[in-house]
Amino acid sequence: MMAVVTATACFGLTVTSRAEPAPPEKPVPVKSANDPTKPVPGGVRWFWRMHGDYLNQTKTKKFDLCFLGDSITQMWPGDLFTKYFGKYTTVNFGIGGDRCENVLFRLNDGELQGSTPKLIVLMIGTNNQGMNTAEEVPVGIEAVVKALRIKCPQSRILLLGILPSVNTPLEKTNAINAITAKLADGNMIHYQDFGSKLLDKDGRLLPGMLADAVHLNRKAYEIWGDEVGPTIAKLMEK
Repeated sequence: MMAVVTATACFGLTVTSRAEPAPPEKPVPVKSANDPTKPVPGGVRWFWRMHGDYLNQTKTKKFDLCFLGDSITQMWPGDLFTKYFGKYTTVNFGIGGDRCENVLFRLNDGELQGSTPKLIVLMIGTNNQGMNTAEEVPVGIEAVVKALRIKCPQSRILLLGILPSVNTPLEKTNAINAITAKLADGNMIHYQDFGSKLLDKDGRLLPGMLADAVHLNRKAYEIWGDEVGPTIAKLMEK
């Protein structure tokens, strides 16, 4: 029997789980020029340098918590990252500019190969919003989740909803997250969305949350840590 997933007008989805996985749905065909399920390297100048660093960390470090994503993950302030997650052996595998297909390339090329983190915290899809439809972005996210389940079958995944930004209509981000939330199975895959904490009661971004159109200010990272930290602690104990 499934638990009911509730939603409010603005990012009301929270940690969701289901006693049983939903029946498979017919795959959404990707009609956009950008295919979020086709692994390709990132196009930014720093991609290969950072990917090489993460490959080296994969081979040389033993870590029990991994953050994976784009610039929103990469740009965690160091002192706050230590404050919230320093008690774990943690790595941050975020690369600015990454889309779903770029993370897929990284995983196929060796990142996390042979590693067994207890938990992988994944936030990806923000940069796909301008190139893919609200139905296509979750297809790319699902492809990343499936790749992680194959590469790290013993690792739990905490899938985070993508956050509100200036240039993407909130309705589209909400729609993406509503579909993505269905990937949670309550066992190995969990979902949490703290985007509502960045908004006022009318669904507008609160002052001081963003440094630009999409990247977070320090206050928003503190909200991330306060909201998601307890969930990480529970999943790390399992």
